[in-house]
Amino acid sequence: MSISLALPVVVLVVLAVFVLVMPASWAIWLERTAIGVLVVSLALLAGDQWHLPDALATWFYLVVAVISVIALWFSEPYVRAEAKHLHWNDAQIKQYGSLLLIFIASLVAVAIWTNFLWLWLGIEAATLSSVFLVGTPRDRGAIEAAWKYLLVTEAGGLAALVGTAVALAATGHPISQWDYATWTAIGHHMGKARWILIGAYMAMIGYATKAGLAPFHTWLPDAHSQAPAPVSALLSGLKLAGAVVIVYHLFGVLTPTVPAQDLKDGLIILGLLSLLVAAAFVAFQTDLKRLWAYSSIEHIGLISLGIGFGGIALVGAVFHIWTHASSKTLLFQNAGTVRLLYHTSESTQGAKALLARTPWTGGMLALGSAAIVGLPPFAPFWSEWLILVGGFQSASNRIPDIIAVGLLIVIFSGIALRIPNWLWVPGTQDRLAKIREPWALVAPNLVLALLVLVGGVGMPLVVHPLWHHLAHELLKSPI
Repeated sequence: MSISLALPVVVLVVLAVFVLVMPASWAIWLERTAIGVLVVSLALLAGDQWHLPDALATWFYLVVAVISVIALWFSEPYVRAEAKHLHWNDAQIKQYGSLLLIFIASLVAVAIWTNFLWLWLGIEAATLSSVFLVGTPRDRGAIEAAWKYLLVTEAGGLAALVGTAVALAATGHPISQWDYATWTAIGHHMGKARWILIGAYMAMIGYATKAGLAPFHTWLPDAHSQAPAPVSALLSGLKLAGAVVIVYHLFGVLTPTVPAQDLKDGLIILGLLSLLVAAAFVAFQTDLKRLWAYSSIEHIGLISLGIGFGGIALVGAVFHIWTHASSKTLLFQNAGTVRLLYHTSESTQGAKALLARTPWTGGMLALGSAAIVGLPPFAPFWSEWLILVGGFQSASNRIPDIIAVGLLIVIFSGIALRIPNWLWVPGTQDRLAKIREPWALVAPNLVLALLVLVGGVGMPLVVHPLWHHLAHELLKSPI
């Protein structure tokens, strides 16, 4: 691994250590330093002074860096208010800040590292750091959610490691060459193809657990509902997608020996199951964060479907990593704001009449909800359209595509049924007074709202050379 790929991860980890050992008053400045590191890295990328392994790594890092900057920006006022409300001590505040930086560092690693064993280590670090972040409040619900998250995803982590090792060892490559950036196709005996396929499916199941794809999603709703809002945003927008990106890279190096369709079928099945689970549960959620958790299962399922369909749907899936990350970060941070202002995010316990009582927060909930169900002209519409249109280009994918469209309609209806309970349904008379909305919480979400509104067309235009190169590479992809 080159120094340039290790450096941003090392710097963020060093800052995380300083947050832990320095006085709590230093945490804010160290987190702002982390924001500066990410912004400088983006400037170096834009100036062609820093080069990542390929167009997909550059694209995913761009998404990770932008979303992480906004999450850190929002985290400062959010944690200050949350710590006051829940009586966090200095040790909890320092632990949160340190783990958040380690979490972001591990997401950066997943974006830019190329060796499959290092990628597994990156996703493991993301899992373990976010497990402790979920448990930060230290109440019974948070601890139970963290334990469930740990047990389910670590079982998946073991499967991912063993499956990756079995599949790559069966190709005949030495362990020193298990790197997608330098991978070369070599001849294999037909007898090893069976072991490659077994290992590939084991790895896919392991990483699907990390990604929250059904039926391995059971940890996800509890973890999202208990985690601090910035953590939920990074979990949903970046960590879930990162696990699927690793699977895409792994399948890409295995296709010279194993037929691509044999690998892609597994992703299509997992994608449809995820849409089915989301369709079955979204209409029954009364907590905003649990609602968006099931929506995350839906959207990671869409990304899985797009990779499975291939072609233009694959382009849509990679684009959806951005559109979903920006939209879901807005919604989870908005849900965190609701919980701070109303002391709950449950529609049945007083989080009602948001548009009347907190117009900025309610307005961004309405905008984010319209975006996440795929309405035009919001960002997710464009990527979902590419995925669904791409599915119809192949006769073998049309039936799964039609099923997906039907499930998306059910999910749309479920979310449309629930959202008015927060936005318009009035509470009791003593709960109709306006609530002051702190600008420090509103401002980061306004930036996200702008990205959701114009990012569907604007993002590819802003990074046009990168997007053009990435789309060209994806359309030539063997999977």
